[in-house]
Amino acid sequence: MSNSELIERYLNAVKLWLPRKQQMDILAELSEDLHSQIEDRESAASRPLNEDELVALLKQRGSPMRIASGYIPEQRLINPAMLPIYWMVLRIVLLWVLAPILVTVSFGPIFRSGHPLMAFMRFMAASWQAPFFVIGIITTIFFLLDRYQDQWVDRWDPRKLPRVPASHPQMQWYNDFAGFAFGMAAFTFWAVIMRHRSEFVFDTGFRIGLAPIWGQLYWLILALMLMRALVNLYCFVRPAWNAARSWIRLALDGVEIVIALLLLLRVANWVDIAGPNVAPTDAAKLVQLVNGMMQVSLILIPVITAFDVYRQGRLLRRAKNGQSAPILTLS
Repeated sequence: MSNSELIERYLNAVKLWLPRKQQMDILAELSEDLHSQIEDRESAASRPLNEDELVALLKQRGSPMRIASGYIPEQRLINPAMLPIYWMVLRIVLLWVLAPILVTVSFGPIFRSGHPLMAFMRFMAASWQAPFFVIGIITTIFFLLDRYQDQWVDRWDPRKLPRVPASHPQMQWYNDFAGFAFGMAAFTFWAVIMRHRSEFVFDTGFRIGLAPIWGQLYWLILALMLMRALVNLYCFVRPAWNAARSWIRLALDGVEIVIALLLLLRVANWVDIAGPNVAPTDAAKLVQLVNGMMQVSLILIPVITAFDVYRQGRLLRRAKNGQSAPILTLS
C-alpha cells in the first residue's frame, strides 16, 4: 500500500465522523497539517517515510473518530463525533423500521374492525410510547459507546481503513437501504399476520382460505425475509464489496427461486374464497383472478432474482480476474 493511499484512507475515515457542512474545510486543514508534518519528518530523515513510519505517525495523531472530535464543539451526553451517526441511526430506525412495523401490525386489527377510525385511535393511544422507547434505547447505546470508547476507539490500524470510494453509481446504497426497510416490514407482517394462519375471516362472514403449503413454508419464508433484510443492512453499512456478501446473496437467491418453483409446481390454488353474500360463480371467478395474479407474481420472482444472480456472478468473476471490486459511498 502506498503512502498516499494510507493518507487518503485516513482522511476519508475522519470524514465519516464529521458534520456534512464542515467536512471539506476540516479535511483541507487536516490534510495540509498532515502533509506538513510528513514533510518535516522526511526532511529530518533525508528520505521519504516508509509505510511503518507513516503508520506510526498516523497512530500518534489519533484515531479518525478522536481527530474528528477535536473539530466539533463539545456536546452533552454523546460524543460530538458520534452525533452524525447517531442522527442517521435514529432516522433509519424510526422512519424505515419502526414506522413500517407499526403500520403492518395495525393493519390487521383496523381492517377487521367494524369501526376503523376508532380502531386506529385505540392503536395510536396504545403505541405512542414506542418511539420514545426506541429513542431511549439508541441514546443509551451511544452514551455507553462514548463512556467506554477508550476500550475500542483506539484499537485501529491505518492499514485496515476502507479504501477511498471510487466513482460508482450512487443508487446502489439506496437499493440496499430500501431493501432493509421493506424487508423488515415484510418480515414483521409475515411473523405477526401469517403465523398459524390458515384463513382470514372478516366480520361480514367473508372468508379467504389459505392453501396448506403456506403453513408448511412459513418458517422458511420467515427466515429468508430476515436474512434478506440483514444482508441489505450490512451492505448499506459496509458498502465496500467482498466475495462473502455475493455468495450469501446467491444462496438467498437460490432459496427464493426454489420456494417460487415449489409453489408453482405443487399448488393449483393458493387461496379459496367464500362468503354468505358471494355467489358461487362470483367466488369462482374471484378465486381464479387471485390465483392468476399469484401465478404471475411467482413467475416474476425467479425472473427478477435472475438479474441479481447475474450481477453477483459478474462481481465474483471480476474479483477472480484481479479487477478492483466496487466501493459505494454513502455521501
